[in-house]
Amino acid sequence: MMDEQTRVTLLRWWQSMMLPPGQLKEKGILPAPTAYKAQIRRCESADSTMLTEGFRALWLKLPDEITESKESSIIECWATIATVLVHVKTDSPNKLAVAAGKKGDGDKSVVSELRFSQLQNAKTPDDFLRRMRRIVKQLKGEVSVVGLAKDIHRWFAEQNESLPRKASKRIGVEWAMDYYRAASSKAK
Repeated sequence: MMDEQTRVTLLRWWQSMMLPPGQLKEKGILPAPTAYKAQIRRCESADSTMLTEGFRALWLKLPDEITESKESSIIECWATIATVLVHVKTDSPNKLAVAAGKKGDGDKSVVSELRFSQLQNAKTPDDFLRRMRRIVKQLKGEVSVVGLAKDIHRWFAEQNESLPRKASKRIGVEWAMDYYRAASSKAK
C-alpha cells in the first residue's frame, strides 16, 4: 500500500507547507513557497491540482513505482491526497472516522451521520474529494496526515478493483465501525 519512504516523503511535503519555519529548521526541511498551498487550496478537482507547482513538488519526490505507473487513477489518487491534505492544519493521532464520530458540543458527533454516510457512498472521485475536503474542514483540520492519505489511497484502490472485497475489508465498513465507536464513547 504505502511504504515507509512514501509516508516520509508525503509527511515532509505536508510539513514543508504547514509547519512554522522554526519547526521546519529543526527537522531539516526547507519551507515550501506559500503559493504552493494557496494554489492547491483553490483547486476544485484533482485534475486542476495536477497542474500546480505544489503537487508537482510532491509527485516528483514519490518513488518511481508510483510516478511511472501506467494507471491514470494513480496520479488522480495522489492529486486527491494533496488537495485534501492542504486543509489539514494539525497532524493529530486521530484517524478521520474517529475524529468525525467524536462528540462535539453537546451530544452530537462533530460530523453528522448523514454527512459521513455521504462520504462513504461517494461514487466518483470528484464527489469523494468534495465530501472529504468538507469533512476535514469540519474537523478544523485536525486529523492524521498519513492516516488520511492511506484512507484516500484505499478508497481509490477499491474503486479500481474488478472483484469486490469482503465487506469487513472495505474502507467504508472500517470507517463506519470507527465512527460509531467514537460516537458511542463517553469521553470527548
